[in-house]
Amino acid sequence: MPRENGTEEKKSTSPSLYPRTKTSVRFGRVDVREYELTLGDNPSCSNGPPLTLDWSYQNIVNLPLADESEGKFGCIGCKDRHRNNGMGISENKRIELLLAWGHTYEEIMQAEMIKLKHQLLRERTLGNLKSVQKENISHLFESIRMKYAVRKASHNQIRGIAGRAA
Repeated sequence: MPRENGTEEKKSTSPSLYPRTKTSVRFGRVDVREYELTLGDNPSCSNGPPLTLDWSYQNIVNLPLADESEGKFGCIGCKDRHRNNGMGISENKRIELLLAWGHTYEEIMQAEMIKLKHQLLRERTLGNLKSVQKENISHLFESIRMKYAVRKASHNQIRGIAGRAA
């Protein structure tokens, strides 16, 4: 049979050296681990600073896998799975967690600005940024700066009041 480049394709008439055998894989148990969270860089985060899994974890439990008759563990591939099952974390809670873990307002703000930059680059790639003016984009970054300036000032004011009361 001729190929597109003009050469002939040769079909092998010899039998396979290795007979095909039916193979299967089975898993008996699953390890459940609890990972720490840290400041992330995922541009798919819809609000607030992105979070990601840290490298450190704790083994929680080792479980046998469920039979299909017992049901499935999760909703893999379900659209909007985070919103439907309460797994989403609000912007305020994300910021509280990151501050409690030792991140500064500057680090959190920088991560959110990088996330926004990547979101805008993605939109540009998709051709959706044609109608957005440069001033509007500058306003988006400035609103993030202001949000964290206000949060930091408020946080420092509360700490100052608490320090004087003690």
